[in-house]
Amino acid sequence: MAFSNRLVSPASPHTDSTGRPPRPEPRNDLWGESFRDAALGMCAVLSATDGRIDPAARMRVAQMVGAHEVLGRQSADDLRNLFEDNCARLIMDPAFGHAYVMAQIAKATEQPEHARAVVRIGLIVGRIEGELDAHAVTVIREACQVLRLDPHEFGM
Repeated sequence: MAFSNRLVSPASPHTDSTGRPPRPEPRNDLWGESFRDAALGMCAVLSATDGRIDPAARMRVAQMVGAHEVLGRQSADDLRNLFEDNCARLIMDPAFGHAYVMAQIAKATEQPEHARAVVRIGLIVGRIEGELDAHAVTVIREACQVLRLDPHEFGM
């Protein structure tokens, strides 16, 4: 399954005035692996309900991740692999998978800006199909607890 068209088949690089491809943007190390892991963990756990993940929801989440301002700058293969790994863990053993993914989310705890961004991503993913359902509210509240944030800060 394609993670998203933009991530799977990137556009051909543009060239600068010398005919060379432009230099890649410097990576913002402040938004590194711990944020990526936490954000994709949040996406996966919100996509999983009762030990299954709806393929359409999976695709919508993948497209949102690819379009995200920070996550979209990261390697498409890394994003896809991490998201798929989290989803597989949640399907194969829902209880253990949930605990594992919550540990991934906890990686953002030490940087409050990252932790808040992870919760905001959770709110976006939770509302992909409309209003937050009971599952999404429960997951986001649990993530807030793991991240040491007050859920009221996010209207929960």
